[in-house]
Amino acid sequence: AAYSVSDAVATYYLYMKYIHDFIFALCSIIPYGPDDVLRKGSGTLCESLLMNQAAHANVLFPNKHMDPPLEFHEATNRLVEQSTYEGARVECM
Repeated sequence: AAYSVSDAVATYYLYMKYIHDFIFALCSIIPYGPDDVLRKGSGTLCESLLMNQAAHANVLFPNKHMDPPLEFHEATNRLVEQSTYEGARVECM
């Protein structure tokens, strides 16, 4: 693969003309830095903007749903699919 200086220069000018100002405009209204704005999807950015505006307007909004973390068995390191009880003992009669 040959490196083309003219392609790099053209890409830089396209970035500065169309993307640079847009990214920093988003950073001024969404509480993220430029790197995070570039990495996050449009749904996450929209959600962050709505939550930011709601906080400024003193509007209550529910907490984001968080799935419980996965549990692994200590000895075998296997996934615990369902943990219904702890400390039980099974005895043979």
